[in-house]
Amino acid sequence: MSNSELNWKIGGEAGYGIMTVGEIFSKAFIKGGYYVVAHTEYPSLIRGGHNTFQVRIAAQQIRAPTQPVDVLVALNAETITLDLDDLVPGGLLLYDATNSDVAPAREDITLCDVPLAQLMADLHLPKVAMNMAAMGASVGLIGFELSVLNAAIEDAFADKGEKIVEQNVGAAKAGYEFVTRTYPEPYKGGLTPVEGPPRMTLTGNDAICMGAFKAGMKFIAIYPMTPTHTIMTYMAAHARDYGAMMIQPEDEIAGINLAIGASFAGARSMVATAGGGFSLMVEGLGLAGATENPLVIVEGQRPGPSTGLATRTAQADLRFCLHASQGDFFRVVLAPGDPEECFYETFRAFNLADALQTPVLVLTDKHLATSFFAAEPFATEGLHVDRGLLLAAGEVPPDFKRYEATASGVSTRTVPGLPGGIFNANSDEHDERGYVSEDAPVVATQVDKRCRKYFTAAALVHGIKFHGNSGADTVLVGWGSTKGAILDAMDLLRANDGVDLGFLQVVFMSPFPSQLVKERLEGARVILIENNRGAQLGSLIKEHAQIRPDHTILRYDGRAFFADELYTRIKEVL
Repeated sequence: MSNSELNWKIGGEAGYGIMTVGEIFSKAFIKGGYYVVAHTEYPSLIRGGHNTFQVRIAAQQIRAPTQPVDVLVALNAETITLDLDDLVPGGLLLYDATNSDVAPAREDITLCDVPLAQLMADLHLPKVAMNMAAMGASVGLIGFELSVLNAAIEDAFADKGEKIVEQNVGAAKAGYEFVTRTYPEPYKGGLTPVEGPPRMTLTGNDAICMGAFKAGMKFIAIYPMTPTHTIMTYMAAHARDYGAMMIQPEDEIAGINLAIGASFAGARSMVATAGGGFSLMVEGLGLAGATENPLVIVEGQRPGPSTGLATRTAQADLRFCLHASQGDFFRVVLAPGDPEECFYETFRAFNLADALQTPVLVLTDKHLATSFFAAEPFATEGLHVDRGLLLAAGEVPPDFKRYEATASGVSTRTVPGLPGGIFNANSDEHDERGYVSEDAPVVATQVDKRCRKYFTAAALVHGIKFHGNSGADTVLVGWGSTKGAILDAMDLLRANDGVDLGFLQVVFMSPFPSQLVKERLEGARVILIENNRGAQLGSLIKEHAQIRPDHTILRYDGRAFFADELYTRIKEVL
């Protein structure tokens, strides 16, 4: 750690507000001018278990977590047992010795014994308030300003009433004052607020919700399933403000069918789920494809199969999303890599769904969906809602054919009740007016019509982003949430080793940017980086661009890549 960077981690049992504390701590440092990447780990249990929240704080831009921890806050003995090895030599352990029967078994760290439980008893506050005292103590130990932390606490509890705010601020003050009296020297020189532009603290899920509201989404159905459950809570809190309706259906099957019905009626609609829930939605996906109904589906990946690791992360659903459901129809599949892209690509997903009259899948994962990041305010001036070929009153032609076989594969559509715009829509193969047909030429015409959308979509999207040295002999390739770790690893390679690499980020998996990928990778040494065992993006590159990666760096243990870990693994390949 330098004086401009700190890695802080807090651990404790479920019910002690570990995630709330982590979010408040993150917001405090963003208010103080720093960049933050924060992620939480908790077991796949309905209740209980060991929870941790780790916050990486830096004055320079950061995009991914790193492994070593400078400060570990242990709210219980289990944290010392499980997480003590995460501390760097010379790191600091903040704990309450009277509240733990485990003695820290390391001589190369600094122990900071703070009587958190007693401090709360003195204030007549419940024991759970130790989490606030621990934050205040942490701020005091690292030389940060209590006033900035207080502002973040006030923001977090403003809707709980003045008394709750005062109690939490008081608990933080008690921890702060104890350590500044007892340990007056700031840890490693201190970490004081710096000047910086206003930034937001948000998760990928938050950004998806913001993008959906900006796009004019009016209906969302979500059956709660990690890691997209916080989309549901965000939508429930804000839907009325945007004139939208959020429904929690009885299951995922009902959810997608509700959204298809709302879309058929003209409302921009969305569902959000994980791989297991999307498995249940697959028949509905086919219905949206057959009826050419616009629909946005957010699929938050987690390890599988079956229940898998319900609260961990993975990138193993790519092939599944590309090929889900039977029969031939086109769907867009895109994968944002950070909260900014979550916002803009979700907005674009709604425009593409309307423009192409087909389902659009937004692929995220637990790491991107629920980790906290510092983000600049989004520029929204150039964003325009495009409803595609949706006819208004007076625009319906006399011989309206809902499924007319156009050159683009996209035909005009209407909403129920529009004069002259009546048509049939069901799950059977049909002719241009929607009437059921098994006539061979008619069937082939409709299959061709739906599949021509692939080429129409390819003309609408670029599909890739390239970062770093455009002339590099070695190019890293990744997608989705690996973006942050790859960019930070590249910064480390440049700073520590004088190695300047390029990074090809594939954003659109369907339509796949075949020619663009081929142009960027041909003749280069290719290192593929993915959070799955099968190198699924690599198989797409081989299929569409006829290029085989020279090396693969894969992780599939339910954890995201750490930037420092990825730096080491890239160096080993180089």
